[in-house]
Amino acid sequence: MPRVLIGDFGAIARMGLREFLDEEGFEIVAEEDVPGEILERLTEFRPDVVVLDLDTDGELEIAGMIASNFPAVKVIACSSEEPTMRVYPPFHHGEWYLSELTPRLLADAVRS
Repeated sequence: MPRVLIGDFGAIARMGLREFLDEEGFEIVAEEDVPGEILERLTEFRPDVVVLDLDTDGELEIAGMIASNFPAVKVIACSSEEPTMRVYPPFHHGEWYLSELTPRLLADAVRS
């Protein structure tokens, strides 16, 4: 199962996301509870997947940085404002695709 790092979400959203990912059987290796420390957590915990909040300012830039500097890591940026997610597959040099955001599609994106 993929090792997942949860990015800077609000406390309630992060709690729900963590519960969902736990129920799906994913290993949560860390959560970014201090904004701006995601790159340090990537180096420390070496996740397979990072889930970011697409609605937070600067997260798209962070997603691009992760895709460039950690090419083996999949990045999934989720939006609660529009039920969509941007998925940056590993080794695609920052290319991404847009998908509808549902619990099943999120689990599939993390898993695949």
